[in-house]
Amino acid sequence: MTDFQEYLHAKRAVDDRALNRRVLDCLRDELPDRSLEAVEIGAGVGTGITRLLDRGVLPETVSYTAIDYQPENIAAAREHLLERDFTEDRDRLRRGGSTVSLVIGDGLELVDNEQYDLLIAQAVLDLVDLDSALPPLFESISPGGLAYFPITFDGGTIFDPAHLLDERIFDLYHRDMDREGSSRTGRRLFSAIPAAGGEILAAGSSDWVVYPPYSSDERRFLSHILDIIENALADGAVGEELGEWLETRRKQLESEELTYIAHQLDVLCRVSYSVT
Repeated sequence: MTDFQEYLHAKRAVDDRALNRRVLDCLRDELPDRSLEAVEIGAGVGTGITRLLDRGVLPETVSYTAIDYQPENIAAAREHLLERDFTEDRDRLRRGGSTVSLVIGDGLELVDNEQYDLLIAQAVLDLVDLDSALPPLFESISPGGLAYFPITFDGGTIFDPAHLLDERIFDLYHRDMDREGSSRTGRRLFSAIPAAGGEILAAGSSDWVVYPPYSSDERRFLSHILDIIENALADGAVGEELGEWLETRRKQLESEELTYIAHQLDVLCRVSYSVT
């Protein structure tokens, strides 16, 4: 398992409590009570699939396609599903009436010319150009189908205790996100979704909040967050001050003094038509 797959596993519990329950309840209520075709892009290590099944959000019979561009993620997802009582069935995994197909590739490209009842993209839209990504995603959803966008970053990074360098570090960190995606994607969904042919059904905050005392997964998660910030600012724009900031934060993590909050939004919408 690489460091990235370890990070995805470590954040599972953080995601579990962050997901907005009202939005999840709305998704459960809006899904048709019949066999369902669902797709998840950026599926990671497969925790989103089992979360929705275990919480009873998805119906008993669902054909679920999980797409991720990293082969290591797909391999880890297969292992995760087998650990959660799925069994191999030819080229799919099966548990009860649920079947899962694991696909390696770019989800934004692979959903083209397909038709799904439900599309899921967790922590994905803030990594891409939103205006160009939404129309083809919506084209892959059957008329009246649903799109669920949980854990979408919305421009808030907080560490406590405060540090004199926080404002500069976070500003550069968010600017790094803005190079390919946007650090304010969450709020932009409220105008981008209607423009692309969707109707927002529910939305709410899904902030990551991690505070001491930590579980072992939370400690690993926070360590990875600091690594992610370090890698994002590796071009040297912050200079030696970055090392000072990281050293302080890692000491606070080790002594269980560090609190971390990231502001995110969950959004559920219905797709009735497309704008071309």
